Amino acid sequence: MLDIITRRRLIFFIFAVCFVILSVLFFGRIVPSYSRQTSVKIEDEQQISECYLNEPVDVIGTCQRCTSYQRRSKANACLPTGYREIVLCSVSNVKTARSCQKPIHIQRQQFWLFECSMFILGLLAIVTVQSRQKTLDKQMVEKIKKQIGEADE
Repeated sequence: MLDIITRRRLIFFIFAVCFVILSVLFFGRIVPSYSRQTSVKIEDEQQISECYLNEPVDVIGTCQRCTSYQRRSKANACLPTGYREIVLCSVSNVKTARSCQKPIHIQRQQFWLFECSMFILGLLAIVTVQSRQKTLDKQMVEKIKKQIGEADE
């Protein structure tokens, strides 16, 4: 029974289990939660204001990805990063949007996606190299057998 469990199969099984576990954890975080985010509307004339540069602000809306329309129309808040947050300037009492950094959870998702793809690419390279090595070894053994057969004659 234990004869069929070789070291190679055991290592492959451990890597497969780790890959499945990491994939489930990773893709579980990617699936968007359907919680409703409060969307704060801003009038067009207030959106142009850059009062946040020289006034204290209160953040009203969380950092969200700009819509495709906002990116195409080159809205001021969407140009640098593609993400924006709604702020209220305390002194002038104006709601406006400003650019914000990409949220950490999205950066983590992109990092783990890259890591997983590199891991899969590495495994594919290992499998390819091993299969090629087996093929070359077989060719070499056949060539040696052929040479030995010719020497006997």
